[in-house]
Formats: sequence, structure tokens, C-alpha cells
Amino acid sequence: MSAFEISVILAEAQGQPDLRPALASIERACAGLSTEVLVVRPSGRPPLSSWPALMVRELVTDEATLVPQRWGVGVRAAAAPVFACLTSEFTVHEDWARALLDALGNGAVGAAGAIELGTHAGATAAAVYLVRFSSYLPRPGAEPKAAENIPGDTAAYRRDAVMRFPDLLADGFWEIEFHRRFAAAGQQLLALPQPLATFRPKRGLGASLLLRYRHGREYGVTRVVRHRHHAWRLILGAPLVPFVLVGRIVRRVMAVPGRRRLMFGAFPALMMISAAWAAGEAAGAWSARGQR
Repeated sequence: MSAFEISVILAEAQGQPDLRPALASIERACAGLSTEVLVVRPSGRPPLSSWPALMVRELVTDEATLVPQRWGVGVRAAAAPVFACLTSEFTVHEDWARALLDALGNGAVGAAGAIELGTHAGATAAAVYLVRFSSYLPRPGAEPKAAENIPGDTAAYRRDAVMRFPDLLADGFWEIEFHRRFAAAGQQLLALPQPLATFRPKRGLGASLLLRYRHGREYGVTRVVRHRHHAWRLILGAPLVPFVLVGRIVRRVMAVPGRRRLMFGAFPALMMISAAWAAGEAAGAWSARGQR
């Protein structure tokens, strides 16, 4: 039996190497829990600060890896029966760890709370937040509910359920792919309505566009190779993708009182980031054509 109740996998996000805010929030959220923190970051970084209340272990990866690939390194090394994924873009609330452990104790295979945007966030940060987390906006008064997807960022999962799919984990912890397998096996994900984490990105627009392009490219390859979509259909449909994505985001935001103001200043960056994803998806489909 593991000596740890939870393994927290903290991946350094591209362009945001300062881990101290995230580690400080983990220390508060995991007080009283037997916790290991697996920090996954590229080699050559300065030594980590001492965190007496945490068991911190560093795992080294290549600079070019994306966050889900870094999470995969951490999942394979985790010792606890439950692991949670974070990046250096987040701080977690004091009730984060216990709320997720309680949800998994009630039968869910994975659980996550809503995500807040940090105060004084600029237009680029707001646009990235909406692109990634518009499905997970805080909803005061709502009840926990079963969900098809939860945000891998800030979520906790039963490790044994994830380890049943080594073919997926070999490519990293791309949570959407695991969610599909969980659904096929009749396993439940739980979405908690209360905010349990705050998103605090620091990348500029150019770096954000490049990162979304890279993620879109990975998704394009996955759709063709793993899910057997027609590459040319994805390529020819790419010009419509930004409008589809932004339309979905607008509908989600408009349905949540008090969140509509996020759209105003963020809209130009939102369109550009969505276009970068679409371009990446088309490029990935092009590179994977013939591999179905």
C-alpha cells in the first residue's frame, strides 16, 4: 500500500518556469494529507526551493514536450492511488485536494472543480482562459454532476483506472482520450461547480498562438491516426473551425451570469487563438494523411 494519499503532478507550463506560487498553494491545499509532489520540467532549471511540508521529487523532460506529455511522465512515476494534474499557470484553493478526494471516494474515476481567471488578467489571458475553460466556468448554486469531460488541468484521477490504458499513456496524459475510454467502460467523471483553482497565465499573444498551434497539430494527428477521420475533410474544413469554436464559447459564456464582460476585450485574441488551433489541426491532419 502506498504511503501517500495523493500524488500531485506539477508540470512546468511553456513560458512560465516559476513554480513557487503553485507549490505554495499545493502546500496549503494538502495540509494534513500524505502528499508527494512530482515536478516535471526541462533539464537545466535552477534548483527547487525547499518545501518542508511537502515531499517534492523532480522529474526531468525535454524542453520540447507539451504539458500532457509531462503529465504522462508524472503519472507513470506516481506512487499514490490518486493523482492530480497541475501546471505552473495555476494556484489551487485550500479545499481543492480534499474536495477531489471526496469525489473520487464516492465512485467517480476522475473529478475536477470549476476554474477562475486571476484578477487583473489581460485580454490575451482572458482569451486563453475562454478557449480552454469556457466549459468549466464557476456556476454558483449548481450541483455536482456527471460529465463527459473535465479539465485535465487541476483534476484528480484514480491511477489504477488510467494505468489500464498503457497505449494511451505512452503518448502522455491527454485527458480527452482517457475520458473516451472511461465512458466506453461505464466509468463516471464528476464536475464540481465550485471554483477550486485559479488560472494565472503569463504568456504573451505570440507565445499563446504558437502553443495553441502545437496543441492543434497534435489533435489533428490524433483525429486521423487514432480516430480514423479523413485528413482531407479536416484540412478543407479548417477555415470554418475558428467560427465554430468561438460560437460555442460565446454560447457558454452568455449562459453564465456575470461572465459576459470577459468576451469584450478578449474577442480579437480569441479569434486569433482559435485560428491558430485550426491551422495546427489542419497541419497535423496533413502530416498524418495516409496513416489511417
